[in-house]
Amino acid sequence: MTENKLKLESLIDSAWENFSAIAADEEEGDYSDAMLSMERTEAQGYAEGLGVAYHLIFGESYTPKTPIHGADE
Repeated sequence: MTENKLKLESLIDSAWENFSAIAADEEEGDYSDAMLSMERTEAQGYAEGLGVAYHLIFGESYTPKTPIHGADE
């Protein structure tokens, strides 16, 4: 596995962990904070964008190592 592939996988994992943390905070606040909602949306878009880049570069999908809390499935 190439170093770049490992770096991108690490970025994807980190991005989804960040998304999950924001989603959990938003859920704990009973979805009352609009800023958290915007941050969650931004974090999800970033993580998904990294996943698309991975697919375009390496021709395969990458499944994050940690479960994604709050993602639309």
